[in-house]
Amino acid sequence: MTFHISRLSPVALATLAFCNTCVQAQTQTIEITADKERYAPALTQAATRSSVPVEQVPQSVVSIPRSIIEDQASKTVSDVLRNVSNVNEIDPRDSNNVGFKIRGFNAAMVVDGVSVPGWFQNQESLVGVQQMDVIKGPAGGLYGSGQAIGNYSTVGGTIAVTTKDPEAKAYREVGVKGGNYGRRNAHFDVNQPLSEAWALRINGETDRSDSETQGVFFRKTALNPSLAWSPDAKTKVVIKARMLDNSTVDYSGLPRASASANEPAAGLSRSTLVTATGLPDTTQKSRGLNVQWTQVLNDDWTLKALAAHSTAEVDQRGVFPFPYGKDSLFGSGFGSTVNLSGLRLWEQLTSNTVQVSLATLLKSGEALHRISFGLDRDETRDDAFLAFATSPSFAPTDLLNSARPAWGEPAVPPMANQQQNRSTSTVAYVQDQIQWGPWHLHGSLRHTRTEATDQYLDGGINNQKSTNNKVTPRVGAVFDASDVVSVFAGYSEMSRVPFGSLFSAATKMEEAEQKELGLRIKGWNGLSATVALFDIQRKNAAVADPVNTGFSVQTGVQQAKGLDLDLRWQVSPSLAWIAAYTNQTAEITQDTNAAWVGKRLFNVPEQTLRVAARYDVRQGDLTGLGLGLGASHRSSLAGDTSNTFFTPAVTLVDAQASYKRGGMKYSASVSNLLNKQYYAPMAYFGGGQVAPGLPRTLVLGVTAQF
Repeated sequence: MTFHISRLSPVALATLAFCNTCVQAQTQTIEITADKERYAPALTQAATRSSVPVEQVPQSVVSIPRSIIEDQASKTVSDVLRNVSNVNEIDPRDSNNVGFKIRGFNAAMVVDGVSVPGWFQNQESLVGVQQMDVIKGPAGGLYGSGQAIGNYSTVGGTIAVTTKDPEAKAYREVGVKGGNYGRRNAHFDVNQPLSEAWALRINGETDRSDSETQGVFFRKTALNPSLAWSPDAKTKVVIKARMLDNSTVDYSGLPRASASANEPAAGLSRSTLVTATGLPDTTQKSRGLNVQWTQVLNDDWTLKALAAHSTAEVDQRGVFPFPYGKDSLFGSGFGSTVNLSGLRLWEQLTSNTVQVSLATLLKSGEALHRISFGLDRDETRDDAFLAFATSPSFAPTDLLNSARPAWGEPAVPPMANQQQNRSTSTVAYVQDQIQWGPWHLHGSLRHTRTEATDQYLDGGINNQKSTNNKVTPRVGAVFDASDVVSVFAGYSEMSRVPFGSLFSAATKMEEAEQKELGLRIKGWNGLSATVALFDIQRKNAAVADPVNTGFSVQTGVQQAKGLDLDLRWQVSPSLAWIAAYTNQTAEITQDTNAAWVGKRLFNVPEQTLRVAARYDVRQGDLTGLGLGLGASHRSSLAGDTSNTFFTPAVTLVDAQASYKRGGMKYSASVSNLLNKQYYAPMAYFGGGQVAPGLPRTLVLGVTAQF
């Protein structure tokens, strides 16, 4: 259980690419073509909301198409994103509490152009995902506010998810999966053209599994219907609905033996669940309706419009040791005998989004300009409450004993004392992408006006309506040194209004900026790669007020700098490789607590490495057989903000095998092949506890296409 800036506080604060894809420039439809270069970077519009190829964008962008999800039998978004450098791993048991970080900082997730709640990112269903694009670092010209629906913000970057569109060709797929720890999955994807102009697509899944932790389970149900209308080559309208339900038993991790220990207290097994008898399930429900209209007005101008309505509701009941964690307001508690307390967090978020843009091509001398103008507006409601359970309430409990206290449901506080956040973000932006000989120049400006009210009277928060205005730029250049090699340099900013803290002074915009210098290789003997040096600074971060206990001031500065490498190599038509490497320093550079300056950022590794290979037999009796092998390494992780303990480095191995014959595909995958036992920090209440790493897991699957 983690409470975020946009969620309840101050109690809250205390307590790729595996295929060739073709993106139609005006419709954003993604079509799978031949797979002879299945690791080549895919085309994407996510980086600039335009049809400019990634290699012309002065910023690191990594694309992961559908085939990597299928080849590696990915279960979660985190499984997919391990193939991108400098994206953190999320344990499924922590998915209600934490979102993704890119280059050490929180990243926003955008699904079909619309922000989704930041703290549910790893719970997204993969059944309808066509492609993911990871934009590293803030992109101020297009994704500068990250303000909608309590999103995490775009300091570290943006994860842009594109889902499957209805298509003109009929397609049907059904499949089942099963594995250890009770894994059971059934999924389908049906695409049906209704006429020359209309097409319908529906996909969905039901997924069930248990876990190594006794009593913790995962339940997911997803249904994604969509309808497309394209009466001619100039018009396309796509309507997409999104329904996603998740449920689990809340998991807070395991208490450590002491303040400096990096493993659980003596005697606690890896499967121990800190809980109460009768603890209700934690549920999360997301609903969305997204309408996109693309209209080619003439040879020069294209209009795009989007309207979306999104809701999310989480009802989280959890039990945890209290006091909890060294850096919490409540002190620190360690050992196998702890005082247990319970909380209920309920939150409902509603967001309405409208986006309108115009794009044109203009030629001036030898320069070609791709110019875009746009208006975005987001209106968000964030209603929530936090209440302590009547039981357990500071109940001393020996976790070595099987007996647990009973759960006592807390009373719901009056509406007047619940959290009521309101935010309206109005944005105007202009972007010019210039192609001039071997040069590709990028410039964009985004003006964001945010009106926000942050109230939670029960928590002592009553920040009346505030208005903030900010212009964030994004500039850069790409130089084509040859047909296959280019270099780029870029600068980008973002800003957002922080929510949920007790501020000693009027809030100001939280800001971030990135400087980046990189080199790209495209299609050289099957090799494509991006290597980049980066420097991100986050400013006006909320830190503890040294004078007023429980209050915050915006004086914090944090920095991440280092090197990222993302490589794809199609050695032969059968053999392909992925490599993703990071070496960085991510630390606090300014804080009211001088002892924290120089501390590493919580749960951010200094080095990561992912290497994976895929071999597909294309001739002979074994045609259709595919084999995959991968290894993922990360260095030690800071377990809390003050760096009192670090969890050790770990390397994990995974393997996959599949066999295609006719319309049938049989698959097997193993994660943590060597069954390495390790521990990682939990984000519950901001860190302090540890969780056992996921054990060896085997999944078998059968899929039919017809």
